[in-house]
Amino acid sequence: MRSRARHWSLAAQLLVWQLVALLLVLLVVAAITVQQSTSDFRSSRQTRMLAVAESLAATPVVRSELVEGGNRRALEAQLGRAASLSGARRVQLVGLDGKVAASTDATDIGTTATLAVPVADGRSWSGDLRIDGTRAVGGQAPVIGDDEQVQGVALVVEDYPPWSERLLGAAPDLLLFLGAAGVLGIAGAFGLSRFIRRQTRGLEPADIGRLADHQEALLTGIHEGVVGVNGSGVITLVNTSAQELLGLGEADVGREVRQVDLHPGVGDFLVAGGDSDPTLIVVEDRTLVLTRRRTYFAGRAVGTVTTMVDRSDLLALQSQVAAQASITDALRAQTHEFDNRLHTISGLVQLGEYDEVVALVADVTRRRTEISHAVTSHVEDPRVAALLIAKVTAASEVGIDLSIEPESRLERLDPAVSADVITVLGNLIDNALDATRSHGGREVSVRLAGGPHGLTVRVADTGPGIAPEDIDRVFERGWSSKPAGSAGRGIGLALVQAVCSRGGGRVTVTQGDHGAVFTASLGGVPAQEER
Repeated sequence: MRSRARHWSLAAQLLVWQLVALLLVLLVVAAITVQQSTSDFRSSRQTRMLAVAESLAATPVVRSELVEGGNRRALEAQLGRAASLSGARRVQLVGLDGKVAASTDATDIGTTATLAVPVADGRSWSGDLRIDGTRAVGGQAPVIGDDEQVQGVALVVEDYPPWSERLLGAAPDLLLFLGAAGVLGIAGAFGLSRFIRRQTRGLEPADIGRLADHQEALLTGIHEGVVGVNGSGVITLVNTSAQELLGLGEADVGREVRQVDLHPGVGDFLVAGGDSDPTLIVVEDRTLVLTRRRTYFAGRAVGTVTTMVDRSDLLALQSQVAAQASITDALRAQTHEFDNRLHTISGLVQLGEYDEVVALVADVTRRRTEISHAVTSHVEDPRVAALLIAKVTAASEVGIDLSIEPESRLERLDPAVSADVITVLGNLIDNALDATRSHGGREVSVRLAGGPHGLTVRVADTGPGIAPEDIDRVFERGWSSKPAGSAGRGIGLALVQAVCSRGGGRVTVTQGDHGAVFTASLGGVPAQEER
């Protein structure tokens, strides 16, 4: 598989990388050179600036005239001579008050001097200063009068040369180093490339990388499952994770998707073509999230690549959250009802209608007792019973009679099973209430049967039912009869199917006498299609 479209040979690539490395080394050497030049400049000029400052401070004219009312012209003459001898940018004489008394720059006179050591300390200093935002090296020496008292200081400052000037001084050596290294690099790259090509049987790095990418990264190096399908619907790539998730093997590569034993939903997804949003499909005991992307070569679509991940654990958590949310919503409806009752009682008390208060409380108590008895006489599991009591109350608020069929019987369940039942039952009831209310119906019935080892849930509504052409799409994630943008649209029934499938059961829908009938099984009990 020797590629004929080589743009860069191995020798050229090695040479380019070596030149890049040499340039980086050159930059580092240049930075070190500039730093070393700066250090040399600082050490030599500090000593010179300090010597000039001490010499100036010891001048008899400076010692005698650096007093208030002294001869400034005589001082300026001394400053000019010191500047010309030392090459300093600025020479200043500073009084005891820290103000500049004389300077080579007339604009400095009367301003506060930039000193490293206060005037009153009376000691010499040399080092770096920053004057007017410019970095400089300076020397500072005290001016001692005839009375052995400090009269001020002499400050001599010289700017650091620009970094370009410091670098230019080292340019010949740097260019010589780069030229010699370049010649050696070219010779070394040519020899090394010939040696490597002999070891790799003439393959260039692009050929080696292409083989490694296809064989390792795509097939075994990706945690998610990956399936490639060409434009004719033939499987071209299946990595190890996809084989495990879908039950495929190496022998399936090269076969058409329709000829492979796959879950129908997965098969349709693989050959659909085009890009897709993440889609949830339940395959046996796995909950897979699949995403499809179209692939192109030279601007032409050549197939699709589908990635998939197992989200069974995430579904279990989502099921528990949905169960708690269902109970919370139902309890919120009860709270609303009790608020109305309390407001009525408050009004009756204010009107002095105490008999009516007693009658209303008795009616509420009776109604609560009737609902609780109607549920608990058929359902022994406290969590499921609590959900049903709350749902009955919520249904009554919108004028719908939610009833439990007389033959219903549900034993106490394990907490995990109970959470699944709450998810399934809560979503089916909510779906039935929405359908019934939108169609103007008045009744929803629930039938429960079974115990810890398997149970069946049947929910029938008096809504518009399910159109025959939509029955096979009801449980698809994203499909819904609700208007676009509705909260929870296209999620509830897909979650019901996922929970049932995970537990070894299933959910079906049929057209009843007055609406849709949903029958779900959990724990291995088959769901009987009822009308």
